Amino acid sequence: MKLSELEDFIAVADTGSIRAAAKRRGITSPAMTQSIARLEESLHVPLIVRTTRGAVLSDYGRAFLLRARLIINEVTRSADEMAQMRGVGGGQITIGSSMTPTSTVIPRAIAEFRRTHPDTRVNIVAGMFHEHVPRIRSGAMDFALGPLPATGIGTEFEVERLFDNDLVLTARKGNPHAAAKSLLELANADWILGGPASHGPGAAVVDMFEQAGHPAPRIMVQSSSLSVMQALMLDSDAICALPRPLVAADPLRRHVVTIDVAEKMPTYSVSLFQRANWPLSPAANDLATLLRRQAHYWRTRTT
Repeated sequence: MKLSELEDFIAVADTGSIRAAAKRRGITSPAMTQSIARLEESLHVPLIVRTTRGAVLSDYGRAFLLRARLIINEVTRSADEMAQMRGVGGGQITIGSSMTPTSTVIPRAIAEFRRTHPDTRVNIVAGMFHEHVPRIRSGAMDFALGPLPATGIGTEFEVERLFDNDLVLTARKGNPHAAAKSLLELANADWILGGPASHGPGAAVVDMFEQAGHPAPRIMVQSSSLSVMQALMLDSDAICALPRPLVAADPLRRHVVTIDVAEKMPTYSVSLFQRANWPLSPAANDLATLLRRQAHYWRTRTT
């Protein structure tokens, strides 16, 4: 089994075509076919099934794909790690983040990181935990930050709680619901939820209505994109529950108001999570340390 064969197999899985995979890898279609055949022979199972629509993965292929991606990602990260240990630097780090860490702890941590690792590229992937977990599992992402469900994400991940954050109800200036004093007065309002309604800020809003004995809010849009949420809120009469730091900072604070209701607003925890028993590269570990430090500063400022 060769790394090039794994890369060829991943290319077929991604493109769904021997021809397209060969073009992507810069080889001929017969060479791609031979590479896949050698890999199948070494594993003693069929990985690819040819159909009239192209090449699809067999049950064996789907199971092997995760391992293949993990191997390739780890080879790349191992090369980066050796270079970093030699003091050469370079390489890249990929982290995931929900909107709260992006607006609080990440900017200053990245600024500090750049001073000590000027040649290391940092990729930040926006989203919620359910989008980051598969990437961390496959080795495509080093770690992620954000809220997690109360049920946890399994023992294969190491979770470190960083800080708690509270939500505030937010609306554009001039919104007719801005003067509401209770959730009951907002029963007929449209809502924009941050992320899925099963976890994170979106779940906190739904739970808040349920605990107050009110029907579930009328959800207009659910999105993990802060820019989408802001644009919709500023162009409609919808209500949005946002992390307090976002609402208190420019440019949003110039365009929105907070709605102070009698009910207690929910809080949620932001955590750092990564694969358990799997060491980070020196550069990724340094960035994680800076993020922990910024989280400590954040807790101090908000308590």
